[in-house]
Amino acid sequence: MRSTTALAGQSSGLERISELGFGCAAVAGRVSRRDSLAALAAAHDAGITLYDTARSYGYGESESIVGEFLRGRRDSVVLCTKFGILPATQGGWKQKLKPLARGVLRLFPGLRKTVRRQVSDQFVSGQFSVETLRTSFETSLRELKTDYVDMLLMHAAPASVLEQDDLLEALERLVESGKVRMAGISGELPVIAQYLARPPKVLTTAQFALNLSNIAFAEETRRHGDLLLVGNHPFGGPAGAAEGKALIASLAADPELPQALRQKLEPKDPQVLPELVLNCVLRGTGVSSVIAAMMQLRHIASNVAAVESCRFTLEELEQVRTYRRTTAAV
Repeated sequence: MRSTTALAGQSSGLERISELGFGCAAVAGRVSRRDSLAALAAAHDAGITLYDTARSYGYGESESIVGEFLRGRRDSVVLCTKFGILPATQGGWKQKLKPLARGVLRLFPGLRKTVRRQVSDQFVSGQFSVETLRTSFETSLRELKTDYVDMLLMHAAPASVLEQDDLLEALERLVESGKVRMAGISGELPVIAQYLARPPKVLTTAQFALNLSNIAFAEETRRHGDLLLVGNHPFGGPAGAAEGKALIASLAADPELPQALRQKLEPKDPQVLPELVLNCVLRGTGVSSVIAAMMQLRHIASNVAAVESCRFTLEELEQVRTYRRTTAAV
């Protein structure tokens, strides 16, 4: 797995960040501890070094499982966690229902939206006080079984945090202490656009959704080589994947596109979609790494292969981005 340089002057291990990152949102959530650990280990064996978790992931249990995975691997891993969305306290009966809920979802995946609505009250968002930062981060270190994280992000933050001096100063002190190597922000694209326009000194990294539906934002990332920018949600969920497949069919049928590109867009080849999606995010943009949720071993293998061996040239990827921007604007 190829690695990318994080930032000039960084010698904390961030120079080992892999272009493909492992998203841990499903760890201990819709995936069991055993299966989560198996997927994490398989990703590490495949050369993936970036692991992205948060206090809220897995109903507050994701970090604990990631911490278990880190034993004997910490020095080879770039670890990102977040604060700002806290898991609500759950009773024992809710914990016992999780395995049952996972089984139901495996049998009836159409119920996912209903389940998401039911669990939305299990989180408390918008928690960006200095005290919450302190207590949340201490819990993260304890659960992750480490004394530092490579990246600490404000989770789904509003633009107002960019002006919250006490919080920014607290983050700066954590960076100075060595407990955090890089501080940053995750959020919706309008918030990230405000961040990129005038990034606070301490926030040297950002994470945001970047996929074929909003690929126009890749233009914004190209002008910020001094920041570590990380994309997530590259496939856009089931609806985004379906949209991506429709785009491939549309591209392949467009006589105005170069024949060499159209010939590569074989709709029946399952590897076309990950190659196109992941490389449209990574190649010729300012994005250093892209985080994908890939709890199945076949998805890990497919995504790693897509990043390591892409059939599309830089020029062809730009043609696809331009085509998508044009059709999205119509």
